[in-house]
Amino acid sequence: MKTTETIAAIATPPGEGGIGIIRISGDEALLVGTKILRHPSGKPIKSWPERKVRLGYVVSPDGERVDEVIFFYFKKNHSYTGEDVLEIQGHGGYQNLKKILTLVLKAGARLAEPGEFTKRAFLNGRIDLAQAEAVIDLIRARTDLAQQAAFKQLQGDLSQILKEQENSLMELLVPIEAALDFPEDEIPDLERARALEQIHEVRRALEQLLAQADRGILLRDAASVVIVGRPNVGKSSLLNQLLGEERAIVTPLPGTTRDFVSEIIDLEGVPVRLIDTAGIRPINDPVEKAGVEKARQLMAEADLIVVLFDAATPLTPEDQELIAFLQAKNPLVVLNKTDLPVKLQVETLQTAFPQAKIRFISALSGEGIQELKAEIRAELMGTAGREEQPVLVTKVRHKEALSEAIECLNLVEEGLAEAGSEDLLALNLRAALEALGKITGRSVSAEIIEEIFSQFCIGK
Repeated sequence: MKTTETIAAIATPPGEGGIGIIRISGDEALLVGTKILRHPSGKPIKSWPERKVRLGYVVSPDGERVDEVIFFYFKKNHSYTGEDVLEIQGHGGYQNLKKILTLVLKAGARLAEPGEFTKRAFLNGRIDLAQAEAVIDLIRARTDLAQQAAFKQLQGDLSQILKEQENSLMELLVPIEAALDFPEDEIPDLERARALEQIHEVRRALEQLLAQADRGILLRDAASVVIVGRPNVGKSSLLNQLLGEERAIVTPLPGTTRDFVSEIIDLEGVPVRLIDTAGIRPINDPVEKAGVEKARQLMAEADLIVVLFDAATPLTPEDQELIAFLQAKNPLVVLNKTDLPVKLQVETLQTAFPQAKIRFISALSGEGIQELKAEIRAELMGTAGREEQPVLVTKVRHKEALSEAIECLNLVEEGLAEAGSEDLLALNLRAALEALGKITGRSVSAEIIEEIFSQFCIGK
């Protein structure tokens, strides 16, 4: 990919709309604009005042008007990409935008690759890699908390915290490396004590970020909540109640759900993927058997398992088998059909799941559903509410880098406490800085950069 080329793409989603945007970025952005844009009078555009909205027409090479548009120009020092940028806003609609884009490409631009505008913003120093990744998170955010977390990262809140910790580590590294260059200047005990305190502070700051990482990742990717139970305990009815709509087929016949049904809901700001699975029981039917095996696989991958029992009937051998399978998985235990007389041995469940607070619901009437929603959210996010959220790490990649940096700092602490060699101290400090640089993009491979931006849509 040549970053010197002028690129262009449609920046708005496909489909009908009042406005559609064509974005052009590169040294020849204005040259392209000069070829295809005309003043309302029909005259060529001769002046390009920066950041001023102007009215005009897109024209074909033979001068035919294609669309009435507004357009504006950003100089490289004030643009998103760090390059000259021209944006053309025409009428929305696939054919209209396609026609304008074709003229732009014929005028000298090439079609942008996925994420190339944001990649250029990163390569030109307009944003760091954590901020670039936040762009796609913001676009894909499913809830207000996910949007809030992504926007904080896009603003640079995470980057600022990391920069502060990197500065602290650099302050420590400079005198240590000086001592390596001048062996006669050993680090005094007092300086070691101060350095140890400073390392403690940096490590604590990184551990705070790491402690919130799983919450952040759930907000970004959506938590997986799997509803399991034997046939006809009301799993599909529960799914429908949680969704607030008739999504799953409900019948009195066992084995109706043979595959899984999956939908995402907004649970007080937390995106949750609810999965209704096939009823678990011994079965010879190959289709239903495949559904049961899939249910077991989904349980193994779930962030939370909701196991449902029929409160109106005693525990069956199928229930007992499911209890044995789930005892080590800490599921959320729910008793359904509490609108009927309770015949299930609740004490047996309490013994099998001593840490569980058993919930009682009626998937038919909706009784207990709101309390169950609150319990699911609490299991996933703890006590965090909708109030202002802390800066959250939202990527597994970031979480791994933080863990790596903390591990290096633990080694530095050991070295300082035990008067270890300056060589090892410098090595581990450098390694910690390298790990943090993986988050902001200061020390990351070209392959990782390509992988990240390949996930973007064309036009962003």
